[in-house]
Amino acid sequence: MTDASPSRADLVGDYLDQIPYDPYPVQEEALLAWFETDQGVLVCAPTGTGKTLIAEAAMYEALKTGRTAYYTTPLIALTDQKFHELQDAAERWGFDRDQVGLVTGNRKVNPHATVLVVVAEILLNRLLDADSFDFGSVSAVVMDEFHSFNDPERGIVWELSLALLPKHVRLMLLSATVGNAVEFLTWLRNSHGRTL
Repeated sequence: MTDASPSRADLVGDYLDQIPYDPYPVQEEALLAWFETDQGVLVCAPTGTGKTLIAEAAMYEALKTGRTAYYTTPLIALTDQKFHELQDAAERWGFDRDQVGLVTGNRKVNPHATVLVVVAEILLNRLLDADSFDFGSVSAVVMDEFHSFNDPERGIVWELSLALLPKHVRLMLLSATVGNAVEFLTWLRNSHGRTL
């Protein structure tokens, strides 16, 4: 961890400055919300509107501050894709590719990296094994394809993860198809004491 971590105001400016184009309004709004909030953001936007750029902000922040961040997906193939995308992004930002790791049920690459790209079940398994995995230095968890929360067979993975994540961990939930965002946020506040 760096001695003097940059402020979120500095981070948002740095992150926006390195983007080689003007973000869409939805991207800019979500990015500003991410860097201003203490709890997190729910980003509901159609496919193709650039949610990846928003998610990368949480990873950028982790790399700049030396704190751990998790990027979760529901599918091994998507996890592998995001792993390579985030390695490329880390390199573009001036960091070593090895600062991004991958952990799935059958593959590990740099499993102690600053940024960890994992399938959702790996995050839950780590939360359930508090003796082996300390979440004290985790700053953020991005849950991609968050509509999987509604899956009748696997949704429990996301629900338990939300319940077990320490309150200091900021959340970024990404989905193109969350049905009723207001109802979900009400449930999250009432069930887990999170405004997000």
